[in-house]
Amino acid sequence: MRFKLGSAYFVILGMITLVFGGLEVVTGLPGIEGLSAGALEIPPDLWRGIIIFFAGVFIMVGALKLRNIHGLGMSVFGSIMLWIIAGCDIFARIMESIPNGTGGLNTLEGFLATYGPPYSPALFLLPLSLVIFYFIIKEGEK
Repeated sequence: MRFKLGSAYFVILGMITLVFGGLEVVTGLPGIEGLSAGALEIPPDLWRGIIIFFAGVFIMVGALKLRNIHGLGMSVFGSIMLWIIAGCDIFARIMESIPNGTGGLNTLEGFLATYGPPYSPALFLLPLSLVIFYFIIKEGEK
């Protein structure tokens, strides 16, 4: 039962990741600007979109064989690809909150505004992909 729910969850997560990656690839093409809707911002970055697209492919294909160590490995690999992109986004936000060397200090409002929306799709998908740790732990208990 656990693997059926996990497979369904990761197939859906893989499809959502695939769609976001495809949107980033499309917005990364010349002449097309990024999309923004509410708290979501899809930046126009072709390579980043390709990585997120293939992360979705790996998560989805691995989810179809989640009981098998190879399927779990593919889902973990796709999740790691997603975590790398999200980690780069988090690092960029931290660096943007640090003021430049012009001698001025950043105000508290300016500092906190850096961490507000809009967020990239990788940051939205990051907490959803952490469920893979449950299946890694259960695989290790076998």
